[in-house]
Amino acid sequence: MPTQIRKFEQDAIVESIVDKVEKSSKDKARELSMKDKTYKAMLSEANKVKAIKKEIQNLSDKKDKMSAKLYEELALYNEGLTYNLSFDKWNAVLSVSPQPNSYQLKHEIANKVAISLIPKDAIDNIDAIISNIAKEFVWD
Repeated sequence: MPTQIRKFEQDAIVESIVDKVEKSSKDKARELSMKDKTYKAMLSEANKVKAIKKEIQNLSDKKDKMSAKLYEELALYNEGLTYNLSFDKWNAVLSVSPQPNSYQLKHEIANKVAISLIPKDAIDNIDAIISNIAKEFVWD
């Protein structure tokens, strides 16, 4: 009397057969394609694409290193200048902008205008007023 096999045993047998059929089919397909001129031409083209991809990666790495070096050089160059050089990595554009920026400039001008509009009798005491206010915010 035949013994009945369990489901997991049957699945294991099926898996083994499928693996063998797929491997055989893949080997046969590879063998046939190696003889085909069109396949050989496409393989050559695919290898060229792979080589270009590697070149692009190498160029991208080189660009990133150059950009990093440029950022370091800009930081050193910009110290103590009345203008600021900046570099846009994505567009590879070096640009100049005034220092301080327009927000800082507006703030400084507003302060000077406010001080110049103070009544004359208060201007005589302005240094004392500024010193007294500054003392409130300075740590001892």
